[in-house]
Amino acid sequence: MTRPALIRSLSLTDATMLVVGCIVGVGIFRTASSIATHLHSPALILALWVFGGLLSLCGALCYAELAAMFPATGGDYIYIGTVYGRFWGFLLGCTKLLIERTGTIAILGYVFAEYLRRVIPYDDSLLRPVASAAILLLTLVNVAGIRWGTYTQNLFTILKSVALGTLIAVGLHAFLTHNTVAPDWTMPTLDGSVIQSMGIALIFVLWTYGGWTEAAYVAEEVKDPTRNVPRAIVHGLALTTIVYVLVNWSYLLFIPMERLAETPLVASTVMQDAIGPAGAVFIASMIACSAFGALNGYILTGARILYAMGKDHALFARLGVVHPSFHTPARALWMNAAIAIALVCTKTFDQIMTYSTVVISVFFTMAVFGVMLLRRAKPSQPRPYRAWGYPLTPVLFCLTMIGFILDVCVKEPAESAFGFVLLALCVPLYWWSQTLRRT
Repeated sequence: MTRPALIRSLSLTDATMLVVGCIVGVGIFRTASSIATHLHSPALILALWVFGGLLSLCGALCYAELAAMFPATGGDYIYIGTVYGRFWGFLLGCTKLLIERTGTIAILGYVFAEYLRRVIPYDDSLLRPVASAAILLLTLVNVAGIRWGTYTQNLFTILKSVALGTLIAVGLHAFLTHNTVAPDWTMPTLDGSVIQSMGIALIFVLWTYGGWTEAAYVAEEVKDPTRNVPRAIVHGLALTTIVYVLVNWSYLLFIPMERLAETPLVASTVMQDAIGPAGAVFIASMIACSAFGALNGYILTGARILYAMGKDHALFARLGVVHPSFHTPARALWMNAAIAIALVCTKTFDQIMTYSTVVISVFFTMAVFGVMLLRRAKPSQPRPYRAWGYPLTPVLFCLTMIGFILDVCVKEPAESAFGFVLLALCVPLYWWSQTLRRT
């Protein structure tokens, strides 16, 4: 009897929309105030967004090479396991399950509820139930089929593009009419304390750019994956970088630096200053749509990682199956939803962002370094796509990420330690899984 399998139905447009939809979540609408807490120079803030985009692009070029070499569901779980072995692949999968992926789903669900309240007022006590309900609803949609998840993704990616375009338009109008707060674009001296502060601010920038790997996780469901997955990753990230820089430019034209750190809902504030109360309600509804769309994307792709683990590791074997009617990894989808809802009830926005970003950055660095290891160990293996700028791009990415990880561990030791403790707890799970495999 033939086992149910995933269906290869996603086009290049679908994959690119998935990348853009996952990158553009809620970070671009919210993290400006967190960044301004650490950096007080408009020029430095814009420079950090450019740097974050270029750094992510270096990683994306390397991921594109790996995605073309290994066009299988699971993305960097497959790459890490192939290069470093089953143990490290298992640790990455557990990190995604317990720390990074489910943490991101929890953040997106909570921020969706937060912005929805600005459109449909309700009490603070309902924030977590509304966030949990959104996670459950979208999990159900994705269980019903990959096309339902893709239709939802494409629709909400279009809506968030309208929101970003509106923010850029009001900034351009303010600039052309000279109706701005006249920010000081002088670049400050980069001494040791400023560079350390940039490292902490980079947490929020990289978290906001997170999502450029997403097309790799559904490679088995993309048509012509060796060609379309790399293109979706690189094109999606390049487009998003341009948009992010322009949106932050608009923020800085409207809100003085001394106010920015105290303005968490920065996009709503900008639209209220530009258009009035109607503008604030409009952008709040668009941000809620953006969070909802990104939430859908991370739910869609996150389950594919757990599904890939289920095919390889006995501990998760029950999750590595496809629903016979819907052809989706239904059990993996529900497992991710359960853990994400638990996080919604326990952690805050910045805490999840800090401990998840620093831990997953270790694995991003390992995956990109794996490109160099594979070039030396398997030079004759077919590479339908070769990373542009090699070896400069992987070297620059790895060195910068190592410095970033060390800086965060020094500046935010408690949150970093929490993430690494969770990672260490995955080691006995691996031993348990190996025992189950042998028996």
